[in-house]
Amino acid sequence: MSTVISIESLNKSYDKQSVLSGLNWQVSQGDIVGLLGKNGAGKSTLLKSLLNIDEIDGGQISVFDEAHHSLSISSKEKIGYVPQENDEITWLPVTDLIKFRKQFYQQWSDEKVNYYLDKWQIDTRKKMIELSPGQAQKVLIILALASMPKLLIFDEPASALDPAGRRDLLKELVNLACDENITVIFSTHITSDLERLASKVAILDKGKICYFDDLDKTKENVVQLVMHGQQLSQQQIPNALRSDIKGNNTYCVVTKVDLIWLEEQKQQGVKIDIKPMGLEDIFLEITAS
Repeated sequence: MSTVISIESLNKSYDKQSVLSGLNWQVSQGDIVGLLGKNGAGKSTLLKSLLNIDEIDGGQISVFDEAHHSLSISSKEKIGYVPQENDEITWLPVTDLIKFRKQFYQQWSDEKVNYYLDKWQIDTRKKMIELSPGQAQKVLIILALASMPKLLIFDEPASALDPAGRRDLLKELVNLACDENITVIFSTHITSDLERLASKVAILDKGKICYFDDLDKTKENVVQLVMHGQQLSQQQIPNALRSDIKGNNTYCVVTKVDLIWLEEQKQQGVKIDIKPMGLEDIFLEITAS
């Protein structure tokens, strides 16, 4: 698959405080990527940097094989972006806002607009400022989808919605992305949302993408090992994130089980239990290491 986003050695600071440092990342066409990170890790900064909303301090970013700071109009029109906070013209009625945004795009789907306005029961006569936070966020999503994008970037796309609303929205996004081969990147702190939507998980920590892999592979590979009657350090266990000794047993989290090492341990009579982990626990382990 072709590369949609390529980032090399990205650096970004605010007031001499480093937020992104030597960050490297590539996202391929059709990927649905959930971007996880602690509060203040720089998720919004990363998304704004690749969109050239925030000026970077160093490094290179390309989108659709073009430098991010000099994208052609045709490439810009392929990108849909939904910020965490409503930055649209809040005093405009929804219907006028849609007309205003439509004029900037050669491709625009009135069918999609009408479908989602009806599905989400949005009163287009109301001004944006008069809508609930959840309804306003849905309008922003409609605007992003209407332009027929090939790349969708969401910063906490469902943060203002209740659980039922989030579930409905994420289902719609999955179906749309799969049907139209859209690349999606969304930041979130809700791991259950990521599990419903993402095909890949990226973890941002200490200014870098420290982990990036298929979601299914992540849940399959990152596991806890319980070694009975053994006291082993982290250095003695391949791919270990950490190791805790409790009594005569060792509890260890690994990014992938080394099958050769595992077989060697079993031949020595060591009993090892392999326990799966939830995504939230995986995230906490990776960022704590």
